[in-house]
Amino acid sequence: MNAPIRAVHAEAARNVAHALLVRDLSLSFGGNQVLHDIGLQLEPGKITGLIGPNGAGKTSFFNCLTGLYMPQHGEIRLGSDNLIRLAPPQRAVLGFSRSFQHVALCPELTVAENVMVGLDRQSHAGWLDAFLPLGGGRKERARNRELAMSALQRLGIADVAQAYPTDLPPGVLRLAEIGRAIAGSPRVLLLDEPAAGLNSIETRDLAESLKKLRSPDLVLVVVEHDMDLIMDVCDIIHVLNTGRLLASGSPGQIQTNPEVVRVYLGDDDA
Repeated sequence: MNAPIRAVHAEAARNVAHALLVRDLSLSFGGNQVLHDIGLQLEPGKITGLIGPNGAGKTSFFNCLTGLYMPQHGEIRLGSDNLIRLAPPQRAVLGFSRSFQHVALCPELTVAENVMVGLDRQSHAGWLDAFLPLGGGRKERARNRELAMSALQRLGIADVAQAYPTDLPPGVLRLAEIGRAIAGSPRVLLLDEPAAGLNSIETRDLAESLKKLRSPDLVLVVVEHDMDLIMDVCDIIHVLNTGRLLASGSPGQIQTNPEVVRVYLGDDDA
């Protein structure tokens, strides 16, 4: 086997080792079947889109990934780790991070301080460090501030680090929330409708920021209704409909898939 082929095989093996694997995932509430045998491989180094009509099961799928919902059947693996019985805090320790549809920043904290909140799971200082000038607590706070500033710099909003959320527009607040989600260098980042409530200019800036997050060590999944954003930033898109996987493919393949057009995208005349 020559060197280029070996490199391709090695890269494929690495992706599988770090991928988020979902097999035969089913979820129901009472007699209502929400997800039907979903099987996906969410790969690092790519931005994955998850789309579908309202009620398709997108948020329920996210909640299964993070442990908020316990599916009745199926398997969720991150590399060699089986996650299906792990609670949300345990999955956070393994590197799961997510945002929600509505921005939730503390108005009494600066942007940098809000981002530092996302590092709590990595912090070791106890309550006593909050009241006494202990060396360990000081070092940890300095480290967390440095990581927070790095996340804001990566998203291009380091200049508002000392501002308060009430003084900033929605687009910047959304980026600050994403900054909080990435400050701890997650292995899996789940973004739930990050463009909700943003205007066209803010959505464009968001798209450019999301592209900067693409990393060989990060599984990045975006649920979104803004199709221009999804088609712009995503490498692969999965389409859900009534809790079932309808289609998977590149943006071009999804745009021309007749079933996807019929149930979700519509046509130009519509």
